[in-house]
Amino acid sequence: MRVMIERTGGFAGLQETVAAYDTEDLSEQEAAKVYDAVSALRAATARGEPAEVGADLMTYRITVGDGPGQVYTVPEEPSPGLADPLAALLRQSP
Repeated sequence: MRVMIERTGGFAGLQETVAAYDTEDLSEQEAAKVYDAVSALRAATARGEPAEVGADLMTYRITVGDGPGQVYTVPEEPSPGLADPLAALLRQSP
């Protein structure tokens, strides 16, 4: 499973890739952490975890899967249900 994390937003309209990797290139243990984080992210999103909205706020855009994949948007200062999955996904960055 491919994962790409971009940091976007702010007054300047920043867009930078902060992490990109494929679970096939990770150890079994690291890949399991990614799958767990994606599952937690999916669950938090389904619950409708609250998030601040604003064009000038920094966010993380997380694309999971091949092709267009599933896209999740997480604020730079996420709610508790989104903070742990985001941190786990960012830790896998090479």
